[in-house]
Order: sequence, then C-alpha cells, then structure tokens
Amino acid sequence: MKLKTQLSDRLRALSPALAWGAVALSVAALFATPGAMAAAPPAKTKIGNQASASYVDANGKPQLSTSNLVQTEVAQVGSFTLTSDNVKSAGAGNTIYAPHTLTNTGNGPDDFSITVSDSTGAFDFSKIEVFEDANGDGQPDSTTPLCSVTPSATATCKVAAKTVAGNGGTFKFVVAYSVPGNQAASTDNTAIVQAAPVASSLLSTYAPATLSNTDKVTVTNLAAFSANKSMDAPKVAAPGGAAWPKALSSGPRSAAANCPTSFAAISSSPTCSYTVYTVTYRNTGGVAGVFQMEDKLPSGLTYVTGSAVWSSAGGVALGDGPGGDPSGIDFNYSAAERKLTAKVGLSPVPAAGSATPADWVGPNVSGTISFVVLINETAAVGTSTTTNKVTYTSPNEPGIPPTETNPAPFEVTATYGVVMGNAVATVTSGKDVTPGTADGADDLNTIATATAGSTLRFTQKLYNTGNAADTFNLSMTGNTFPAGTLVWFFKSDGLTPLLDTDRDKAGKPDTGLIAANSSVTIVVLVSLPDSIAAGAGPFDLTVRAESSNDANRFDAAKDKLTSVNGIPVDLTNTPVGTGIGSVGNGDAGMGPSPLPTTTLSIPAGTPAAFALFIKNNDSNDNNYTLEASQTTSFPGSLPTGWSVRFVAAGGVCSDASLTSIAVAKNTQKEVKACVTPPLSAANLRSPIYFKVTSLAAASSGAIVSDMKLDAVTVTAPDPRTATLEPPQTGQVGPGGTVVYPHTLSVNGSCGTYTLTATSQWGTPALFIDQNNNGVIDPSDPPVTSSSFSALASGGKQKILVRVQSPAGATPGLQGSVVVTATFDAINASTPACAPTSVTDISTVVSGQIRVLKTQLLNPTCSAIAPSAAYTAEMLNGAKPGSCIDFKVVATNEGTAAAGNMRINDALPNYTSFIGATQPAQQCVATAGVTGSPVVAVAGGNISCGTATQVPPGDSLTLFFSVKVNE
Repeated sequence: MKLKTQLSDRLRALSPALAWGAVALSVAALFATPGAMAAAPPAKTKIGNQASASYVDANGKPQLSTSNLVQTEVAQVGSFTLTSDNVKSAGAGNTIYAPHTLTNTGNGPDDFSITVSDSTGAFDFSKIEVFEDANGDGQPDSTTPLCSVTPSATATCKVAAKTVAGNGGTFKFVVAYSVPGNQAASTDNTAIVQAAPVASSLLSTYAPATLSNTDKVTVTNLAAFSANKSMDAPKVAAPGGAAWPKALSSGPRSAAANCPTSFAAISSSPTCSYTVYTVTYRNTGGVAGVFQMEDKLPSGLTYVTGSAVWSSAGGVALGDGPGGDPSGIDFNYSAAERKLTAKVGLSPVPAAGSATPADWVGPNVSGTISFVVLINETAAVGTSTTTNKVTYTSPNEPGIPPTETNPAPFEVTATYGVVMGNAVATVTSGKDVTPGTADGADDLNTIATATAGSTLRFTQKLYNTGNAADTFNLSMTGNTFPAGTLVWFFKSDGLTPLLDTDRDKAGKPDTGLIAANSSVTIVVLVSLPDSIAAGAGPFDLTVRAESSNDANRFDAAKDKLTSVNGIPVDLTNTPVGTGIGSVGNGDAGMGPSPLPTTTLSIPAGTPAAFALFIKNNDSNDNNYTLEASQTTSFPGSLPTGWSVRFVAAGGVCSDASLTSIAVAKNTQKEVKACVTPPLSAANLRSPIYFKVTSLAAASSGAIVSDMKLDAVTVTAPDPRTATLEPPQTGQVGPGGTVVYPHTLSVNGSCGTYTLTATSQWGTPALFIDQNNNGVIDPSDPPVTSSSFSALASGGKQKILVRVQSPAGATPGLQGSVVVTATFDAINASTPACAPTSVTDISTVVSGQIRVLKTQLLNPTCSAIAPSAAYTAEMLNGAKPGSCIDFKVVATNEGTAAAGNMRINDALPNYTSFIGATQPAQQCVATAGVTGSPVVAVAGGNISCGTATQVPPGDSLTLFFSVKVNE
C-alpha cells in the first residue's frame, strides 16, 4: 500500500524523554556507510528531503511538524577513459587485432566519436578497419566493419558517433591492421586511436576533451603470435571427457566461502559460481615458434585445479605442477602467486639447417588453453576484482617485448535481498519462510493492550542481505487496525520521517540507501483514534520491505495489538479493506485516502462498477445512505455529464437505484456503485469520492459516516500528467492559521488550469508564490476563480494554501485541506489533463510550529552566507563536487511557548558532510528563546535545539551544507 508520512498529536502517548531525547539516536549506517553513498549521482537525479521540528506543547504533549520538500537536480558532467596502447608483431600479409575500450565515467549518457589514423612509420598498413567487440574477447563480433580505409597521408578511419551510457558504460572495439604482403621484416608502423565527446553542451566539462591510444605493429620473419582471452568453452572436452561448466561472462559471485576449487569436486550448486576462460593463440609469423603465456588472476577469481585443457590433447587435464603434462606443453599453477603459466613447444632451438621441432607452433596454426575459475565469494560487484589480461611472448622474438591480450572481465552482477523482523531479529530468525508473509521466528511484534487515542511504537530491524547497496520501499499489507488509525514510518530516532528518497514509487517511503550486509532500525508508529469503543481486537498489520532494484526480493514483519476498539462504520472496496483510509491509497478505517484505492478504466459512455462494502461495527442496527462527489464536499457533484447509481450487489447497473441500505450490527453488506461518464469524456481521469452516512444515531449518540476515494479513467491513459506535491502535516493553534507550500508540475501540454481548495474548516486561501520563498508576501496574488495560463511542458508553479482552524477548537482536532488543479481542454481534439490534488493534515495544538526549509547552490563549497537568497524552489545544475546549503527555520506561530524544541534533518541521498564548509554558528535562536540551543551531528542526522523554550513569535534556525558526491 502506498503511504505518505502523516503526523498528529497522537504522538502524545510517547514520553518526551523517549520520543525527543538523546541526539545520539541515529541511523548512521543509513546515511554514512562508506561506498554506499559515495557514488556520484546520475545526471537528472533529484536529491533532497524534508526537515521536521519536535517540541513539547503547553500541555506536556510531544508534537512534530514537517517542513516543505526541497529538491536539487544534478547536472550532467562529462569524463571518459580510453584504454589501452597495444604492441603487436606479425608476419607480412597478416592482420592483427588491437582491442580498445571507451568507458564513459561521466554521470550521464553521451555520444563519442572514434578515429584511427595511420601514423608515421616504415610502411603504411594496407587496410585499417574498426569492428565492434561487445563481448570484449579481442575479436570482431561480425565481418561488417564500423569503418574501413586504405591508409594514406590523410586517410582516417572514422566511426560514426556512438552513444555510451554514463556511470561506467563502455563501448568495446578492435582495430584490424592489415600488413602488406611484401613488407620487409624488422620494420614497424604505428596508428593513433582517438576518442572525443560529440555533445557540444558538455564539452566544457571534459578535461581533456580528446584521449588517444597508440598501436604499434612490428613486421617479423620469425614466429609472431597474437592471442586473446575470452569466456568460452573450447571445442575439446573438459578433463576426463566431462562437460565444461557454462562459460558465463557475468553472473552472481559465489554465495559461500567454502566452494570446491578442484575440478573433480565442482558441481552445479547454486551457491557456487564458476566460468571458463579460453586463451586462443595463433602464429601470424612466417616460421614456427614457441608460445609462452602468463595469467595472474585477480583477487576475485580462484583457479580450479585440474581443470586446464590444451586443444591438442582434449579431455586430458594439464598438470598444475612440474610434469604431468601431455607432450609439447608445460603448464603450471602457483597458488601463492595466483599465477598460471604455459609454454607450447618444449624442444630446444634446432641447429642451423635442422628441421623445425614438431612441437613448435607452425605458421597460421592456432590453439587454445582453457581452464575453470571460481568467482570468489568476496569478489566485488562489477569488474574491478575480476578483470585481467594474459601476457604472452615468444623466445623466437627476442626484440619484441611481451604483449598483453584484451582485458577479459567477468562482471559480478548485484544480487539483492532483504530480511525484516522485530527488534531482536537476526538475518536467520527474521527471514520469511514464505516471502512477504511475516512467518519468520522473529517476525512478530506484539503489544497486549492499548487505550483509545494512544500511540503504539513498533521497532523493526531490516537487513540488506544482497551484495550491493540497495534502497527498500516500505508498505503495508493486511492492515486490520481500526479505522482512523494513523501509521507512520520513522528512522530509528523516532523523529525523522522516512520519505521517498529515490522517487521510484511516487511518494512511497523507503529506507534510503543501505550498504550491502548492513542493517538499519526503523520505527513504525501506530496512532489509535480517540473514539474507539471498548471490546474489539486483536488487530495487526504487516510491514513489507521491497528492494527498489528487484521487486521479487521482499520480506515482511507483523505488528500486532491484542486488544483495542473499533469504529462505528467503514466503507471499503473489499470485505477487509486496504491499508488505512487516512493515508496512501488505503480505505480501511476513516477516509478518504489521498490517493484512489481502486481505479477503473472504461470506454466513454460505459459504466464503471465499483464494489462498496458497508461494515456496521456499532452495537446498533442502522440504515445508511450513499453519495458520490468529485470532491470531498458533500452534498457534492460529479463532472458535467457524469452520473452515478447505487444498485444491489450482484445486480446490473440498469437495476433500480437504492436510496438507502440496512446493515445489522456487527455485519457487513455489499452494494454496487455504477459511475457512467459521457461519450465526450474520452482520455479523462476523474476522482470519485463515495460517502456512507447513518440515518439514525449510532450508540455514541451521533450520526456516523465514512468516506473513500476511487477514480475512473476513460479510455487510454493520457500521456500528459500533472502533479501537486508534497502532502504535508502541520500544527495550528485554535483560531490560528498555517500555510502549506506546494508545487504544481506538468509533463506535456496540459493547457490553462484552475486552482481550488476545500477543507472541513471553512474556505482555505490560495496564493501564487511569485518569489518562491514559501511565505505569503504582500506581492503574492491571491487565487481567484479565473484560470491561469498554461505551463510549458516540464514547467512548475509554486502555490501557497492558508488554512485557519476553528476558534473554539480543542487540542487534538484534525482537519484536512485538499488543493486541486483542474485543467481546461486545449481544443476539441485535445481533452483536458486529468486533475491532480494534494492533501494536507492540520492538528490543533496549544503550541504551533511552522517549519520552512530553503536551499542555495554553492558551486565552490565556500562558507555559508546566512543572509544569502535561499529558496524553496527546485535548484538545477548541481554538479558532482558542488555543495548545497540549507536553511531550516522553525517558528512558533502559536499562543503558548514550545518546550524542548529541536529541528531535525538528515543528509539527502548522494551527499556528504565531508568536503562541505559549515558556518561557525549553525544553530541560531531569536532573542526570546531561553536555554542554549546546540547543533549535533550523529552519522547522517543533524539537529539544532534540545533544551530550549521558544515563546510565540520566536524561532530556531539551522544552517548546514552538504557536498554532492563525485
């Protein structure tokens, strides 16, 4: 279920010492794990978060208020590498292949040009061609060249621009050099291979903008060898005639440290990973010669003893030490040096005029040496510990230095996994037997009893069991808690709400990035409504953690309350409901949710049939009416031309419409709601609110009701989108006001738009935030009923909504405001974009804290300027290595002092405190604040305040700076 963090006075059940105590409570592993957060963010990544302020109100109740969301978009910067130089030898008339790799080390994709030109030498190549080598085996992937030239003084082989992905994306290619058939020995020639970015907009960020390699080819009339290394099983049988393991070029590393490393013992165990390397050599010279090679394995690979086979003796294992080899080859393995050596051709150099030894490699003769390696359990994800080259030479070529093959990387792929349980769970005890069912030995948190209006604190332990850093999305399933219950996800401090840090699930909170084999603690706060009658229970909910990189990797834990009470009436789409009605897309409990629980797609003019279940939890029988509206206002209305009919369950939409429905006490009854859009409503999405209201008073003596949100999409979804964000929570004093800033964003052409706001507390006031500072200034125009000009695709508009609470409201009363943007059709053939809305929750308190977070781009990471022009607007163009300065102001806008006030914030993803310049005074208080506010940093958390009393009108301000990883 999709959640958004919602905070209220339900936190009052937590003691101040527990809820707002030691600043040392943090999730350092979440924000400061080496490597996990050190990588530079990809271009266009949006980094940012919200701050919060905690305090104790005049009644001694802990409170929490969240700020607006600030974001910064990362700019693209360019960098790349080109590897490597080659030194080759060949006989006249042969073709030599020189491998190269272009790696885009920038943070975004870019286009690169590649050229090869014949340099000065004793001769010109008869032909130069470039071929793609996607598998990196040092050989062309096809017979079709990317470019081909016959060199001359001006001829250059030019490859059409290639797009290479950023953050380590590669383009592998080989250059084929053809040596003239009549070229004299002991001559050489060189060629220059150059690569350069094509994108002019990024050229200024490349330093240097052009890189080059040099390929040198020497002509010999002796033996001349070329060799390449690849992950391939040879055509000959493995030792003993067995089959080779799969010769994979990528895959997971071994999951165990004790995998077999002898060929006789290896198996297809899923916990042990192996691959086959084949070194192919060919004599491109004019006479027979001896081939020698050395392969020093990188740390991520281990040689499997007894696995090496020579192509001239298929099925026969080579000896790993002195002796034991077939005739004509000497193969050895040194475990201490992690080195394989081989020599093909053991006969001594013959006397002048004598016959060439039979075991030497003849001209144009090729062969292979193959062996198996284990992918170690400690191999790093990627290729950094699993890449190497074979060095080869020939004693027949005393003037030619040793030559290297192409690099032969095995790419260790990331594996993802998660285990979640209760506070004492281990990786073993918390793991679900059936994923997602919370059936592990330590998956259950139980609280025996709780009173109405209390807040329950459930602690969960979450482990990243994958081999790479990962972020885990949090959601709920099977929530059976009473309607009106609020649920929030917090970091381990119980203060900082978990947000959607990776923006992959459109608002679903997550843990943030967690390093491999690390763990974090999260807190689930469950706040019960005040109105529950005694006697109901038990209730539980399942918290699910899902890998953001692999949706098939998830685990769950269950939180249970044995005894608490229910609500009078509940309106849901299913018998058990989804999640909780006040957040996300849930409908179990008091609603409506901010997002639709059920969305039905139907053609224009066709009814959409929603199942509605009315559950009477009261001790009295009752009759209920049903209503529908486009907004939360009732009596309401539907879009023009739309209609709705409520009919009996199992009936059809043309049946007689129901005017009310009787539901006996402690029972549930189903009805069908038929919503029909007109034929003119094509390509439209509309919210539909349903409300159930009792005709007679419940046992409490009051008329009871519940509301839920669904939606109808007419025909195909419109690719154009509009969004209002973020949803916020705040506090307000009786008769006081609170302001919530929002951003309207459009993707595509949505046309002119109209802004409206509705609330249970009268009519909210809307303003256009012209200077984007998050504050209603005299120059900010109020929103009238007139439409606003269309925003360009990708455009944004800052909006402010001011809500006033009832003058006689008592602390604890909650009210919501729904801000909606509706769009006008552009023309007869282009209908309006679907409306978008956002819901803010306000809680009446005796103290009222407003939190405003603003930011400033600091390209040089210089000292923070407190008086600079900070903004709540999204920043663009933050390059890796630059800094972002933040200013968080918590102001007491209530009528009573706020005690123990503290601003809480944390590092956004892809940032660090290291390298940023912090001001001398980071925690600043206005004159009326008593106590000594201090700044404290614990891991990735930062706070300002603690033992302070903040009178009405006074404030605390936190300044801090972070550096974008590079």
